[in-house]
Amino acid sequence: MAEQIASGKGLPGYWFSPNPDKAWGEKFFLTVVPFWFLYNMAMVQMGWLNTGTFWNIMQNVLMWIPYCVLLPWFLRRNSGVVWHDSYWFKFNVYMFWWIFLATYFHTEYFFEVLGLRYRFEDVTLFLDSALVGPDEATALAQHMKVPPSMYFNAIVFFIVYHVTAVIALRRIRTMTMNWSSAAARFFTYCGIVLLIAAFWGWGETYMYFVMISHGDDTSAMNVWYENLDAMLWVGSWFYALYFVVAFPNIIRLDEERDGERWSIGRVFIESSFVAMITLLLIDLATHLLGGPIY
Repeated sequence: MAEQIASGKGLPGYWFSPNPDKAWGEKFFLTVVPFWFLYNMAMVQMGWLNTGTFWNIMQNVLMWIPYCVLLPWFLRRNSGVVWHDSYWFKFNVYMFWWIFLATYFHTEYFFEVLGLRYRFEDVTLFLDSALVGPDEATALAQHMKVPPSMYFNAIVFFIVYHVTAVIALRRIRTMTMNWSSAAARFFTYCGIVLLIAAFWGWGETYMYFVMISHGDDTSAMNVWYENLDAMLWVGSWFYALYFVVAFPNIIRLDEERDGERWSIGRVFIESSFVAMITLLLIDLATHLLGGPIY
């Protein structure tokens, strides 16, 4: 029984990975959730986003690097696991590269299909795809350019979404391990992936743009959707396509106690795969929608 508890097997369901290094990382990243919420509330309410390029970038770097990179490095310095082999580090690398590709290419779909808009009046540096998305000659005037700060901001958002999803998915999967029907296990797992993906696809929009925004007054906002209702009830499913691919992929990262450990190169490959498949899905979804939803 002690061996079962240590390995996480033979139990009616467990929340954290049987790999102790990963389990520590998951528990740590759960503490990011309240920090992320309070930090973003402060940024919006205090108007910190209305700054020039340098401080616009720095305030988002400070949301990610000190808490999500430097703090776990310090806390795990005597863990016996080299920092670059640690789950907390590989999880950060995965999120960084996944977010970079998604922000560079996929945000253009959010602009043109879902009606997302960015307005940072004092920012002078932007980074996004030259060919995907709106005409570069008019993109800035239409609030369809991505400032570098959004790359760093989104990393912490995705850390929160992915760590909570992985823990919930593991709990459901391990609760059904003793089911005799493989088909029932498979479809239950697919169903919970879709449910959690839809929750975060809808949840980000609701929490950020409804609870924190200034109502319908977009003139005071840095980020908004042209049609918030359409985004909530249609665009959320579009957004959920991200997580339908990413959640089942990242749960495999260093999952088993004595299983395979991903190299940093493998982390880049897996996150690149997720970004590419997601790009395909949102492009196919754009065909299905037939154009902008706003």
